[in-house]
Amino acid sequence: MTRFIRITISLFLLVAFGAGVAAAQSVWHPITVTGKVVDAADGQPLVAVHLCYRNDATGEYKLLDLSDNDGHFELSYPRKHMMSVTRIGYIPQQLHLSSDTTILIRLERDPAVVKCPEIYLISGVVLDEENDEPLIGATVRIKGTDIGVATDVNGEFEIEALKGTVLEIIYVGCHEKEIKIKKKEPVIIKLKDTGAMLQEIIL
Repeated sequence: MTRFIRITISLFLLVAFGAGVAAAQSVWHPITVTGKVVDAADGQPLVAVHLCYRNDATGEYKLLDLSDNDGHFELSYPRKHMMSVTRIGYIPQQLHLSSDTTILIRLERDPAVVKCPEIYLISGVVLDEENDEPLIGATVRIKGTDIGVATDVNGEFEIEALKGTVLEIIYVGCHEKEIKIKKKEPVIIKLKDTGAMLQEIIL
């Protein structure tokens, strides 16, 4: 009898463990999403649409892809997280997807922005103020939104923004900076080191 009870308990634990692993895999296993983003009114493809996913644990958004010249995109992100689709001048969409899929996303124009059609493609470079070295991976983000890009290996970036928009520039170890878009001209942004020293860790 005792042996029977032990076998029963062992089988129960194995089943429970297997169910736990399966559940974890279903949450963290990435899904692949391909598709196209178009204007809901005329069906024209939308370029440089930001496709992000929201980390439910931190609430932060991570840029996954930008739609190409034909409005197409392809991305992968953790299952059961929310995908955000945003573009200046359009109403954002939030999507909850649970499996690999191909979708057509239609974005509607934002009535509040129609009256202010000056959308600039802003290019620029982010440098270290001390030595003018390019800062790779600095975040350039439209203030108050999740729309942003990261600088490339040359510290350069491109982002669409309305005239008068405030950009936030963020880089680890440097003071954050904000600039207001007034002209459609390349910008040079220099960030100052915070001067904070990393503590040495002795194991």
